[in-house]
Amino acid sequence: MSKVTIIIGSRRTGNSQHLAKKMIERFKKERIISNIIIPGNQKIFLCTGCMDCDVNGKCDFKDDMEENINKILESDTLIFITPTRWNLLSGDLKIFMDRLNPLYTPKKLENKKMVAIAIGSKKKEEYSTESAITSLGNFADSANMNSVYRYQFNECLEANDILEKEDEINTMLEELIKKVK
Repeated sequence: MSKVTIIIGSRRTGNSQHLAKKMIERFKKERIISNIIIPGNQKIFLCTGCMDCDVNGKCDFKDDMEENINKILESDTLIFITPTRWNLLSGDLKIFMDRLNPLYTPKKLENKKMVAIAIGSKKKEEYSTESAITSLGNFADSANMNSVYRYQFNECLEANDILEKEDEINTMLEELIKKVK
């Protein structure tokens, strides 16, 4: 049975969280075990770049990342959902990714499946979600993960706009399920 962890780059109850809830509902029907991490609602210290984790495989900080890393290690697939900020991924998500460094040297993310989803406020031509997707892809490449699926939602300015895209969400979920099962 496949295990998925969804990491949401927005602490706001809005498009990213709405999408994750739709995923969880669908995953249950498909017998895919899933959980959600919202880094912005957790106690997560900023990485200082001390690199102790490269030596001992653990971060010196005692915060919510200890539990998060355990969830990551138990998962077959990581799904990153980020709203775009200045055409980039959210700061909360970047901080979370930096704190996954203890998994880098021992290659504990290697061969895990990775899904990148960006949600933009404007039309794709006006304000791209592409840079956020590229950043997530670069992270996956650096960690030797298998980037299995990328998707971009656009024109989601208001907190509930994504809920108006039910057909698009369902199509995306059909494609996604094939990649994570």
